[in-house]
Amino acid sequence: MSIQDGQGKGTLDVAHYFDDEGIPAKIPYGGTSSRNPLAFKYYDEDQIVRGKSMREWLRFSVCYWHTMRGVGLDPFGGGTISRPWEDGTDGLENAKRRLRVAFEFMKRLGVPFWTFHDR
Repeated sequence: MSIQDGQGKGTLDVAHYFDDEGIPAKIPYGGTSSRNPLAFKYYDEDQIVRGKSMREWLRFSVCYWHTMRGVGLDPFGGGTISRPWEDGTDGLENAKRRLRVAFEFMKRLGVPFWTFHDR
């Protein structure tokens, strides 16, 4: 599914989760010498490689379930991921907020596609 179909809708109340942390509206290309930890070092979406842009060759997606619902469990202990937008409930309002945050996250990464799960 393409994020662009609904891009910009329903994100008004969630951008602060990223803005407060200094995350730019879109992660930029910085090049290999960039010292910006939030810049792509090699991926330049507009660079032409063998007649196509990197954006056309590398069709990245984000897996909603693993990115937004996984808690960071590993064999040695409990969850390690803290998500400030979560209120600890399974309620509909929390689910709606989580989805808006997911689309804001994907927009900032510049990722045009998403999957619900990995299969």
